Parts: sequence; C-alpha cells; structure tokens
Amino acid sequence: MRRAIVTLIALLLVISTLPSSSAQFVSFTTNDVITVLRGDYSTGTIQLTNAGGLSFKVVSYQDFWVEDSNGNRVSGFDLTIHPGIFSDWSPQKTYSLLYNISCNASVEGGTYTLYLKFWAFTSEGSMYIVHAEVPLRVIAEPLRFEVAEAYVKERLGSPYILNGETLVVFSHVINIGHSNVSISAAVLFTGNGNVYFFENRTLEMVPGDNLVKFEIPVGYEIPEGTYKLDYILQYSDGSYRYSREFPVKFGVRLVGLSLQSSEVKLGEDNRAYLTLLSERSIGLNLTVETYKGGSLISNMTTPITVSGGTDVLDVSLPTNVPGFLRAFIKLTFNGRLIGEGNVSYTVLAPPVIRNVTYERLSEDEVVFTISILNPNEGNVDGTLAYRIISEGNVLYRESIPETLKQGINEITLELKLPVGKVVEYEFTLSSMDEDSSVKGEVYLQPPVTTTTTATSSTNNITTTTTEGGVSSVWWMAFLVVVILLFVAGAFYYTKTGGKTKKHFRPKPKRRSPLGRFKRPKEPRFSENRELPKK
Repeated sequence: MRRAIVTLIALLLVISTLPSSSAQFVSFTTNDVITVLRGDYSTGTIQLTNAGGLSFKVVSYQDFWVEDSNGNRVSGFDLTIHPGIFSDWSPQKTYSLLYNISCNASVEGGTYTLYLKFWAFTSEGSMYIVHAEVPLRVIAEPLRFEVAEAYVKERLGSPYILNGETLVVFSHVINIGHSNVSISAAVLFTGNGNVYFFENRTLEMVPGDNLVKFEIPVGYEIPEGTYKLDYILQYSDGSYRYSREFPVKFGVRLVGLSLQSSEVKLGEDNRAYLTLLSERSIGLNLTVETYKGGSLISNMTTPITVSGGTDVLDVSLPTNVPGFLRAFIKLTFNGRLIGEGNVSYTVLAPPVIRNVTYERLSEDEVVFTISILNPNEGNVDGTLAYRIISEGNVLYRESIPETLKQGINEITLELKLPVGKVVEYEFTLSSMDEDSSVKGEVYLQPPVTTTTTATSSTNNITTTTTEGGVSSVWWMAFLVVVILLFVAGAFYYTKTGGKTKKHFRPKPKRRSPLGRFKRPKEPRFSENRELPKK
C-alpha cells in the first residue's frame, strides 16, 4: 500500500511538470461484457489489453462515463475499479480489473458502452490518455427464464404417456438480482375441451438459480387421445410460457382376433384367439357375449392379466346351441373399453330320431311313422336304415337316403308283419358321422272270432306306439277290468259290514193227489120280510 501511494505521488509530480499539450491518446481493448440489472448492482472482472506499441511505466485510472447507441451520455451509473494504478504495462500485456457497477432504476434496459479513462506514462516521461471501451448491457427484468422441459417420470424419453403414469415439467429461473422476486407458476393439462389437471403456486425466486417443477398424474379415467401441457411463469416484469402436446395411451392394444373353427358340432370345443400388444402388466376383464339371432345365449366375464410384449389369449366359445352364432368379445378396465371384436361360427347338431309310432291298417299290415328332428338351419343329408326281425329271422333290412329339412321330418313305412308273433324293429339314422337309433317290438293280436246263429264277424284294428304292440293293449285292458271288479267287490263288502245274509227257502205246500180242491162256499140266504107282491 505504501508503495502504491509513493508511486501515485511521484506520478502526480511528473504530471504537474508536463505541459498539457504533450498528452497523446491511445486505447486498451477487452472482449468482456458487463451486465447489470437496473435498480441493482453488478460485480465482476474485466480483462484489459494494451493493444498499442507503447510500453507504459505507470498507468492510472481516472474516470468513466456511459453512452447510449447514439453517442449520448447516460447518467444513473456508479463505478469503482480496483486496482486504480498499474505499473509496467507493456504492449499486448493484459491486466485484470475488478469492478463494481450500480445502475439506477430509472435507466432503461438496453445496450450501452462504458468508457474508462486512464493516464499512462512512459519511462521517458511522456504522458498518454488511454481509453477503454467496455460493452455494457442493462437488464430491465431481474429474472431469466431458462427453457422448460417435460418428460414421463416412469419411462424417460417416451414421447407419449400411459394411463397411470406421471408427467413432469420443470425449468430453471435465474435471478440475476440480489433480492428475492415473487412469481406465479401454473400448469394445465387439457384435452377434448376439458381441464384434467390444474395447479397454481406462488414462489419466491432467490438470487441465483431456482428450479420450478410440477408433477401431473395422468389417471386411468383419461381417454386415449392427444392432450396439451401448458406451463406458465409470471411476475411483474415478464412472463414465460411453455406448451407441448402429449399422446395418452392405455398401453394395451388388441391387434388380432381369430377363430379356431367356423363350423363345429354340438358340444365340441371351439375357441377364439386374441393377440394383444402390451407395454405394461395390468389386470383386465374379458367379456364374451354370444347371440343366436337377437337372443343372448351366453354372457361370460373372466378376469385376466396381461404382461409386457405380445400376449395371446384363448377364449372358450359356447357350442351347446345349434345354429349360426355370433360372439362379441370385449376387453375392459374398470368399465373402460380397451378393445373389442366379434367372431361368427356355426354349430351343427346331428339329426336324431325323436320317436317311432305305428298303426295297424289291416290284419297283417302296419304303417310305421319315424319322426326325425333336424335342429340345423339348413337341409342335412342322412341315411335311414331299418331292420325287422321275428323269431330270429330277418324279415326286412334296407337303407333309405333322406334329405332332412330344418325342424321335424316324418317318414312313413308300410310293412306286412306276421300275426300272433313278437316282431322286433330297429331304426337307425346316420348323418354328420353320428348315429341315432330307436328299438322296439310289435305284436299283432290274432283276430277275435264271435259265433252266433246269424253271423260271425271279426273287427280288430289297433293303433299304438313304439313302446308296445297289440298284445300290450289287450293286456292293459284285461288288467283294468280286473282292477275294477276288485274295487267293486271291496265296495260291496264295505256296505254290508262284512256279514253274509242267509236266505231261507219256504217249504212247498202239500197238494192233493186229486189235484187242487176248493172248498165250496156256504150258501147265503137273504131274508125277505115282506111278502111278494101279487
């Protein structure tokens, strides 16, 4: 310090002995820029280089001023430089200067030029006036907003959001001043004309770097689509807005639906296969609604779990109802539809023999009626085979091709059968690789003959079912008569109290051997009290 004071005094003595006309003007140069906030101050370091060809023994800082872009001097600044005196400043040598500059709040923001004035002396005693021009930037706002960024918290770098994930948006705010500044920070997440998330905060920005950050939960209730993120920072001297669009996806997609078979038999297994692309592990509900025409025949809901990658699910389809069926398949999450599709298939049911009835047309002729059900919605081809056996001998055996329409089909067959013998029959329908058979017996009762003085007649025509023949009917009638007689006897026995009444036959009257004798009547005489008149 003493050395600097001594140097300054020597410099002043030299200056006082020099004529003013001996001063020459040279300049120092710098690449630094000074930035200051209006109404605040700034400190820092600038590098000054002796760009001329002169070597100075002593250089002393004298004064400063500020000019605008038009060359007009601007007031409202105060500057201090340290150190103020430099020695041995040779050409191309650089010195560092510490500065402290303050700016009045009335100064408008913009670009200015700070001029520094030095006195420089050579070792020969020559004096030079040296100027240094330093760019000066006056900032009107205390906050500098850095560029905001947004990302998916669970999957960094993803350009879209999955339901259930969290969207993060943040930015840095630089407070270049030396006092706190209050700002309002808000974030909105909107789509389809609705606001799904909104949050507003009041924050204090301290001097230096400040981090502002929001986390936005994207719930499962938000439908798939494109949504807009708005991030807004505001204060009295300025604002910043950041906007970005994000697609929202559920993360599970139905990409394929196939069917095991388009035609199956009644009761056979049939399945639908669903191919899913999943970016997550999550539980879903799988619903299968099956219709025949407009009627619901099955409704099943099954919980399933899908994992990341490609998942193939197989679904059992109902085949208990014949006909053309359509199954609607849905994937849902808490009532939200994730994917859907439908498949159609036909359930084929083999025709079956419902029953066989027969009717006796004459003494030895019977007509069989075979009732066949075709439950399918179209015609089906089949073969009806029958065999008639009596006492171990085959009476008839034949196969008849038939085209069966939808519903009930009746086929009649007239045959002559032996009378008084048990006849066995078997009818078999072959269709769609399935057989349906019905067996039974027929007995034709011999005719009952009744002889009278006048005529002899026979009348015996019977109609029955497959479960019995003519003999069955007669036995049933006989059994009914026996039961009726038994009931009548029991009733009579009950009425008489269980006692038998004895009947006595009167003794015959004796008869005279002479035949019937009638005792003569006694004569009766009438009295005539009067004489007959003459």
